[in-house]
Amino acid sequence: MAYRQIINKVLTRLREDTITSDWSGAILDSSDIDEYQKLISELVNESKHLVEDAWNWSCLRSIQTVTTSNGTVTYTMSNLNDRSRILQVIDDSNDAVLTQMSDELFYRYQYIGTTQNGSPMYYRLTNNNQISFWPTPDAAYNIRIHAVQPQDDLTNATDTLTVSEYVVILGAYALALSERGEDGGTGLSPALASFQGALHDAIVQDENRSVNETTWYAS
Repeated sequence: MAYRQIINKVLTRLREDTITSDWSGAILDSSDIDEYQKLISELVNESKHLVEDAWNWSCLRSIQTVTTSNGTVTYTMSNLNDRSRILQVIDDSNDAVLTQMSDELFYRYQYIGTTQNGSPMYYRLTNNNQISFWPTPDAAYNIRIHAVQPQDDLTNATDTLTVSEYVVILGAYALALSERGEDGGTGLSPALASFQGALHDAIVQDENRSVNETTWYAS
């Protein structure tokens, strides 16, 4: 569903004027759209963030590739950002799954004793979208990074939402009610409960597309 349609769905629930179908381009740059409609557009993106951060959605997953070079420890994952989540790191050149390590362990291995070089066994993540490997790579290895990549904020009328539009609409509606109070007898609590219920159902449905990701075993 396009950004304009999502905004209008929320505006309709709020009994507000919707945006005309001939509007195009970036909503915040438009002089034909009133301030409240622009507010709803921001709440749609806020709701989108809440939904994206609630689960590792299958529709947001992708494989990113980093190719190492001899003697280089740290690499920038250019296709990911601070909201991305790393699910698995695989050394495709050696058919090996890498293990994440803590900062404390990384610094201990990296700086105490003789520097170790070889095919990566461990990885470390930083908050500036970088990944480091230990041992220090001694050659070119193809590292596959299975990641969840949230969608950029919607800006243009025709931008298409990736996650469930129904859940995002309910979330934006609840946020709008919180911003201005009750709406025609519909309070925040019922609207929030509807959003949370729809989000839960969507997670359960998406969970069925994967295997054992929420299975817990007694140790």
